[in-house]
Amino acid sequence: MIQNRLLIWILLISFSIGCTPPQSAPPITTPQPVNPAPESPPTVNPSTGPWSFKYAAGHLSYQIARTAVVERLDSLGQREITTNAAHELLTLDSTEQGIGFTVVVDTFATTTQGLIGAIQPTELPAQISGSFANNVLTINGQSGNDRCSPLSTVLITDLHNLLVPFPPVLSSGVTWTDTVDIQGCQSGVPTLSHTTRSYVVSGESSYEGQVVIMVVRADTTRAEGEGGLQQHRVSTAGNASGKAIYYLNQATGQVVHLTLNQTLDLSVTTVARQYRFKQDSKQDFRIVP
Repeated sequence: MIQNRLLIWILLISFSIGCTPPQSAPPITTPQPVNPAPESPPTVNPSTGPWSFKYAAGHLSYQIARTAVVERLDSLGQREITTNAAHELLTLDSTEQGIGFTVVVDTFATTTQGLIGAIQPTELPAQISGSFANNVLTINGQSGNDRCSPLSTVLITDLHNLLVPFPPVLSSGVTWTDTVDIQGCQSGVPTLSHTTRSYVVSGESSYEGQVVIMVVRADTTRAEGEGGLQQHRVSTAGNASGKAIYYLNQATGQVVHLTLNQTLDLSVTTVARQYRFKQDSKQDFRIVP
């Protein structure tokens, strides 16, 4: 049983997709596979800028599709695919210091193959609030149960991806870096991930008839966790690399589309032995009316 539970737990690492039973909700976008047919690269217009981007107050409705393929790297050769479709409403309010935000998730539906057993139920809707000021994302205080919730960890990770400290002036070729530390809790086990993110402005492009600024991000992540899982003491250590593409609408002050791809190598150590996993994941954030 611990082997299957380890497969569940790896999918709930702070930068992964999370799991919960399907919830009643309006129709949602079908998640796409991790390795879809190759897409034509977006066309970048010759304009080099400069541009400016500032988050605007208002309501942003995001449909999110997540897919992960997990492989167990030993003689058993176990492989699991899981998909998740979520809907999040992000509300931004202007403040003297920057912006305040509230994010509400009302859909969080997961499907898996047969290896994964029972998955942790989650009450919906769920909500997190805080502020984004001076390039610092602050989450308002949560209860003990909220801090040890896979869904809360996923929401906080989503906020770090959607609310990014963009420079005041953007032009083609401009680069910058930042770091993000996220404390989470999965299946009662505390986790900590540290990510270094490197950005480059690709230039002006188009998305669904909108003129957008395209920004590409490369990530490296180190994650650790230690605690009890199903009465077993476990520790984890993982390294990940990834790529994200942002489409920014300068006119509306919105991130209208965001895709993230990531490859994770993770080791899970129990008293008896060590397990190794590889996870390939994709996330797609699409703004909808």
